[in-house]
Amino acid sequence: MNSLMAMVGGTLVATVVGKNDPGFIHNGPLAGLVAVCAGSDIMHPLGALVVGGIAGGLFVWLFTLTQNRWKIDDVLGVWPLHGICGAWGGIAAGIFGSTYLGGIGGVSILAQVVGTLLGVVIAFAGGYLVYGVLKKTVGIRLTDEEEFNGADLSIHQTSASPERETNW
Repeated sequence: MNSLMAMVGGTLVATVVGKNDPGFIHNGPLAGLVAVCAGSDIMHPLGALVVGGIAGGLFVWLFTLTQNRWKIDDVLGVWPLHGICGAWGGIAAGIFGSTYLGGIGGVSILAQVVGTLLGVVIAFAGGYLVYGVLKKTVGIRLTDEEEFNGADLSIHQTSASPERETNW
């Protein structure tokens, strides 16, 4: 029930805040589902609805900010969807899992904040290490020509664009 409620919350808020953009309408439910994972077993269904709704709004806002202002190449919104909505869900478990908001209790907001921050630090350090080693050893960028053609053709030797297919 809580997963469904979070998905509905994410869908509704992403639809409204994202002004009916199909990309936001389809990622809003995912934002809600990612966010509710940490506390779906301890929240009240209405709490899950709120958690999912906040995640849907966070996704739209941060995806737009990442693409338009920061000019970071994350066309699928992986960072805001999994990173930020996941971190929000970790903290939200401590808020909405408490008995005074209808949850079953037994959860500490402080423990959730510390655990979430620790998870963020470990993920950042691990990513920095892995991509740093890859960058130094084999490289992680395509040439300008390979970027123009796309990774599907340059690396995988297949086309993701039907209009480019010649074997139809």
